Amino acid sequence: MKSIKIIFFLMINLVLFSCDNAKQSSDNKASNHPNAALQDSVIDPIKSALPIEIDSLTTLFGVYKDKDTINYQYRVINTPEQALLLTTTLSTIRMELLKAYCENNKDMQDLKIAFPQGANYHYFIDDKEVVIIELTPADCQLN
Repeated sequence: MKSIKIIFFLMINLVLFSCDNAKQSSDNKASNHPNAALQDSVIDPIKSALPIEIDSLTTLFGVYKDKDTINYQYRVINTPEQALLLTTTLSTIRMELLKAYCENNKDMQDLKIAFPQGANYHYFIDDKEVVIIELTPADCQLN
């Protein structure tokens, strides 16, 4: 269980560091979305570094936007699907993600401005999506 906590803590840190290194795009990419340039400035640095090995079991292999939501795709290896789906595991993962997502720092504020509908964390085992953890800014007000 501790290794899962560490895995997801590292994933959150990766997101935070990626946001910190993001820069405003000087070229306006073709999009009618008002936050498109800001969203691209968050996503592009991550995409250019993919795949990113988080640890020996977890790799970030994709990131994309869906309107006002950022989506992270993680591949998990050497882990049974049942272990990832345990209520205690999911609760621990969600709490760690929520803790980082709800931090009141510039990086997370910028992320929430760029993606006001929140962040989705997709976990795959053997190319099968096993679980999605969805977080929204409203989740931070509930805690």
